[in-house]
Amino acid sequence: MNIRAKRFLRGVGSVVDIFPSADFRQFIPVQTANERMSGHWKRVGNSLQRAITTYQHEQIVKKQSS
Repeated sequence: MNIRAKRFLRGVGSVVDIFPSADFRQFIPVQTANERMSGHWKRVGNSLQRAITTYQHEQIVKKQSS
């Protein structure tokens, strides 16, 4: 492939990057940074609570089987 064709294809590639075929606005968060961080911490708290509950349940089952 000659240099002119490579340059042309590189230029076309740049235009495609500027005008993507998909709508990426759906991935942009609409909440503030504080709201998003609060949501993350709530999910962390929920995960910890589930882990604690599971651990306690396992300890009860372990004591009963001994």
